[in-house]
Amino acid sequence: MPWTKNDYPASMKNLPVEVREKAIEIANALLEEQNMDEGIAIATGISRAKDWAANRGLDIESTSDESKTTDVKEHGEDRYVIPYDGKWAVRSESSERVERIFDHKIEAVRYGRTAARKSNASLTIQKKSGRVQQRISYNPNRRARKLK
Repeated sequence: MPWTKNDYPASMKNLPVEVREKAIEIANALLEEQNMDEGIAIATGISRAKDWAANRGLDIESTSDESKTTDVKEHGEDRYVIPYDGKWAVRSESSERVERIFDHKIEAVRYGRTAARKSNASLTIQKKSGRVQQRISYNPNRRARKLK
């Protein structure tokens, strides 16, 4: 069951609204794309949303208690290899516009890998249909996963 802005796991209730909404989006995607256990999807969604917020300079402290800390990791902008008008393109996480367009998928993957490695980010490679084929993390704190 997908979560919404008004119906979400109790463990997300103390997150700032913007971070909570991102955590819900990530957790829903993990459940749908990877058929992940709900508990793991929630924890991963919260962690990634906190990373996302910290990388954008947002206040991620959920309460006024100054002693609380988060598990923020150094993580750059993720890259995506996507089908694009019969060709292949690479775009960054924060942009709707593509960075570069390539005739062949392998060229786009090489470029995306290089960019993701330089920023300790992840690379998501899509199939021609737009479905996720593979996710590769170049953050030393995460492991790569191949999707079916």
